[in-house]
Amino acid sequence: MKKIKMFLGISVALNLAFIVMAGFFLAKQGGIGFVKEQWASLTSNQEFPDYYVQKKAIFESLDTEAPDKVFLGDSITDHGEFPEYFPDENVVNRGIAEDTSKGVLNRIDEIVDRHPKEVYIMIGINDIGAGSSPTAYEKNMRRIIEAFDLSETQLVLQSILPINNQDFNNELSNEKVDDFNQILVSLSKEYGVGYVDLQPEFQGENGQLEKDLTIDGIHLKGVGYDKWIKSLEY
Repeated sequence: MKKIKMFLGISVALNLAFIVMAGFFLAKQGGIGFVKEQWASLTSNQEFPDYYVQKKAIFESLDTEAPDKVFLGDSITDHGEFPEYFPDENVVNRGIAEDTSKGVLNRIDEIVDRHPKEVYIMIGINDIGAGSSPTAYEKNMRRIIEAFDLSETQLVLQSILPINNQDFNNELSNEKVDDFNQILVSLSKEYGVGYVDLQPEFQGENGQLEKDLTIDGIHLKGVGYDKWIKSLEY
């Protein structure tokens, strides 16, 4: 009888530990909203998430000709208040959370057709997270670059930012980030477009994203955006 009680006690303790760990993981990923998003993605035939579809439709409905600057990317761009850094210029934000190079390519015409003067692209961390191959990423980035008339638009590729694995606990590695950034370096040289290496300003110890700059190991605080904008003054 004592053995049965001991077994039951251990079983309950393990189940509680699992529940606590699962709760901690969900909290870091956004709680019940994360669960709903993942379930929706598994049960839907829709190629892109609802947020992407919504934002793409909003962007396409806007009437902005020849903006001075366009910031294009995923959630790290999406969260930025770029127009406030350039009050004397027409600046638009074309970031969409969770976007990839495939998603950017799918919506690139909306940006190209506005004939922007400058476009700053940061995309790739979600490609890495989704397990995209370097070959697929390079192909998408080539097509994104080739979509622009480089005689009228100054295109600037920005390095993918490092992550901090202590705060953002998943399979992403800064080694893969470095590999994908090398693709961007090569493409910038091949096509004669700009490249800004943000790594020196954002890396802390062991190549990790500096803790003071991030809210969760991947997304930036305000001071991170300040450093980003200063790094563009090249």
